[in-house]
Amino acid sequence: MTKQDYLNELNNQLNKNNVPDVDEITAEYEQHFLFKLADGFTEDEIAQKLGAPENIAAQFAQVRGDTKPKKGKKVFLVLWLTIIGIFEVMLYVAFLWFIVAMFCASLVPAILGVELIAGMNVMNILPPMPYGAAVIFGIMLLSLCILLVVAALYCLAYLRQMVRASLRWRKNMLNDEALPPLPFNPQFSPKAKRAIRAVFLWALLIFGITFVSGFAILVVYTQSWGFWHALGWFGYPATIH
Repeated sequence: MTKQDYLNELNNQLNKNNVPDVDEITAEYEQHFLFKLADGFTEDEIAQKLGAPENIAAQFAQVRGDTKPKKGKKVFLVLWLTIIGIFEVMLYVAFLWFIVAMFCASLVPAILGVELIAGMNVMNILPPMPYGAAVIFGIMLLSLCILLVVAALYCLAYLRQMVRASLRWRKNMLNDEALPPLPFNPQFSPKAKRAIRAVFLWALLIFGITFVSGFAILVVYTQSWGFWHALGWFGYPATIH
């Protein structure tokens, strides 16, 4: 069975069983197909692993009927979820501030890297070094900026998925619905996942190469393993001019 045939049949069976949010459920199963296809499975193999669409629809319909909260317990359930929600919001806000701090931190190596490559020294905060080494370290700082941005974006996606999973869980608890629970880890398409991994690994590789290269250039230039002393970076008198 092809992916499209499977999804069409699943859509029909969900509607037949009066399951709510049919489009949302079908979209999640379509995403499951995409992830498994990226892992090398065929569409027919994925369809067999997921099971017959009519069985899936029947399970959703059964859970819907079994999980409907009784009216007498609804008030207690709402109160309980509200108390948990307060702590969740505090966690999300703290995580969001951490993400904002990462984005702000990425600006520092970006600005310093541009200054080193452009031969600038605004406010005289950069240590003296030959221009060749400055360019190498400038590239290193720009790659560090990219690493921080990628990490911050991943954390932001993680936060978004955590909120979506929590809302889905609450929706299932409060309503007579049986939507599948959402995972807490970020869900990227195979193409996006490969792109993020490639950018991160290339930035990490460039960071390592430029750090070692810049270190080696300054050692050769000053003829000293402690080149920071020879260049007077920390208040020591410079011996190389």
